Amino acid sequence: MKTTDEVAWQQAWDDAGIFSSHHDASKPKFYCLEMYPYPSGKMHMGHVRNYSIGDAVARYKRMKGFNVLYPMGFDSFGMPAENAAIAEGGHPHDITEKNMASITEQIKRMGFSYDWSRMLKSHDPKYYKWNQLFFTRFFKSGLAYREFAPVNWCNACSTVLANEQVKAGRCWRCNGPVRQKDMSQWFIDITKYAQELLDGLGTIQFPESVRLMQTDWLGRSEGAEIEFGIDGSDETIRVFTTRPDTLFGVTFITLAPEHPLAEQLVKGTEYEDNWKAMHDVYANMSEFDRIKNLNKKEGVSLGRFAIHPLTGEKIPIWAGNFVLATYGTGAVMAVPGHDERDFDFAQTYGLPIKRVLIENEGGDENNELKAAFTEDGYMVNSGMDGFDGQYGDAARTAVIDALEAVGKGDRQINWKIRPWLISRQRYWGTPIPIVHCEECGAVPVPEDQLPVELPRDVVFDGKGNPLETSESFLRVDCPTCGKPARRETDTMDTFVDSSWYFLRYTDASNHEQWYDSDIADYWMNVDFYCGGIEHAQMHLIYARFYTKALRDLGFHNIDEPFNELLCQGMVNKGAPFCEPCNVTLPVSYKGSPCPHCDSMLGERSAKMSKSLGNTVSPEQMIEKYGAD
Repeated sequence: MKTTDEVAWQQAWDDAGIFSSHHDASKPKFYCLEMYPYPSGKMHMGHVRNYSIGDAVARYKRMKGFNVLYPMGFDSFGMPAENAAIAEGGHPHDITEKNMASITEQIKRMGFSYDWSRMLKSHDPKYYKWNQLFFTRFFKSGLAYREFAPVNWCNACSTVLANEQVKAGRCWRCNGPVRQKDMSQWFIDITKYAQELLDGLGTIQFPESVRLMQTDWLGRSEGAEIEFGIDGSDETIRVFTTRPDTLFGVTFITLAPEHPLAEQLVKGTEYEDNWKAMHDVYANMSEFDRIKNLNKKEGVSLGRFAIHPLTGEKIPIWAGNFVLATYGTGAVMAVPGHDERDFDFAQTYGLPIKRVLIENEGGDENNELKAAFTEDGYMVNSGMDGFDGQYGDAARTAVIDALEAVGKGDRQINWKIRPWLISRQRYWGTPIPIVHCEECGAVPVPEDQLPVELPRDVVFDGKGNPLETSESFLRVDCPTCGKPARRETDTMDTFVDSSWYFLRYTDASNHEQWYDSDIADYWMNVDFYCGGIEHAQMHLIYARFYTKALRDLGFHNIDEPFNELLCQGMVNKGAPFCEPCNVTLPVSYKGSPCPHCDSMLGERSAKMSKSLGNTVSPEQMIEKYGAD
C-alpha cells in the first residue's frame, strides 16, 4: 500500500532543483546516462528497468559527494511518427510532441532524479542545426561524400538501410524484405577510423560480448592484395587474401556475377547467356539472402583465363554466387585444396584440386585430399625455388615479398566495416545541408544559414519522399554562384542524432555553439552508460566514431565517449513468431498467417517494444503500490 504522497515530494524536488547539475571543478564529477528513448507515447516495463538502474547509480554517487550529471531527452526523429502521419493523418511534428508529453509525464511520475533543465529532443532545429554543421565540416574534410552505389532498399519504408539495419534479410524497423538497388547516396567514411575504433576497445570497460561483437563488425584481416593478369586483355583482376601462402594452389578465379569485368569478358561469346542468367538472379538479391544461400554453390565459366602472377600459369575465370561485389574487390582466388568453400565448388564443377601445404614437415605431398586442409602447413608443390618447406607466417612473408618484387601484389589490411550510408528517403529526419547546382555541383549550405529546417507544406501519402512535394523547400539559389538550384531531399539516418547527444547534454542550453569544449571536456567521458546490447554494432560504434571524428576537427579533446557500459538485459513478453522466416512480428498478427511466407505463426518471448506492441505499462502498478 502507498504510505507517502509521492507526487508532492516529486514536485518539491523539482521546485528546489535538487537534481540540477552545474560545472563545478571543485568536486569530482560523475556522468550517468541511459540511452535516450524514442518517444513512442507510452512508457513500459523495459524503460522502468533501464531507468531504475541509472537512477540508483546517480543517487548513490550524489551521496558519495560527486557532482552528478544525469540528464534525459528524446531520440525523436524516425519512421514511426512519419508512418503514423501517413496512416492516421496529421503531421509527424505534432504526433511526436504529443507522444513526448505523454511519456515525459510518465517518466516524471516515476520520480527518477533527472536534470530536466538539460532535456533535448533531436527533432528540435536548435539540435539538428549542429547535425548539419558537423556534416558540412565532414564534407569539407572529405569524410562525407556522395556516391552511386548498390544499397539496401526497404519497399515498405521507402528508404535505404545501412548494412547494420538489415536483420536476417529484413528491415530492422518493419520486418519487410530488403533488396539491392543502385542509387546515389551520401556516406560518411567511418572506415578511416577502423583501426582506432579497434584499438580503443582496450581502453574502455565494455562487456566482453559487446567488445567481441564490435571486433567482429570491424573485421580486421591482414594479408595481401594480388594482381592477376587476363590472357588476351590489358585488364587485371585484383584479389585480397589472408592466405598468400596458398597462392600456388589457385586453380580458378571467381568473380561476383555483378563484377564489371564479368560482363566485359563474356560479351558476344557463347558464355554470355549463362552469365546473364546468373547475374539476373543474384544482382538484385540482398547481401543477407546471398550469404544465407552460400551453401548452394552456383557458378558459370566465363570462358577466359587469368595469368598467375608468379608462375605465369593460365587459370580459368568463373563467376560464382558466393562472391559479393560489395566485399573486398569482388573477386577471389580459389584454392580448393585449402579452402572448404572452394573445395565444394571445385568438386561440384569438376575443377582441379591441388595440394600446396602439408601438415607435417617431410610428409607426402602427393597424398590425395579428401577435404580441404585449412590450417597452417609446410609449403609444397610450388614449382619455384625458395618456397617449399616454408611454414606459416614465414611462408606468407616469402610469397608477399616475391609479389612485391615483381609488382604483382603488396601487403594490405582489410576491414569488414563499410562506409556508413546515412541517406534516407524520408521526411522526419535531419535535412542533409547540400544544394545541387548544375554549375557548381554539390555545394554545402553556408554555416550562417543553418539550420535548414523541415518544411510544413508536404504531403504524407506513403508515395516516395514527402520532401519532394515541397516546392518551397526544393527551390533555392546556389550559395556559390547564385543561380537557381535544388536542395538535397535526403535526410540523415537517425543514428546520426544519437551519435553525439551525450556531448550536447553537457552544455544543452548553449544556442551559440554546439557545446563549449571546456565544459564538454569537464563532464566527459560518460562514466556509466546503460542500454541494450542490441545497439552494440550500430549506435555504440557510430557514437565512438563521431567522438573521434569531432575531436580531430577540433570540437573537443575526448577520445572515447563512454567509460563503462552496462547492458541491462531485456524485459520480454510474448510476440508472434515465424520460424521459416526467423522473424518476430507485431502482436497485431496474432492468429494470422505470416505476411511474408503465409506459414502459421507461433510465439516467442521477445523484447518489449512499441513496434511489436508487446508492452506492459507501469501505470497500474504505480497506482496500486507507488513508484518506489
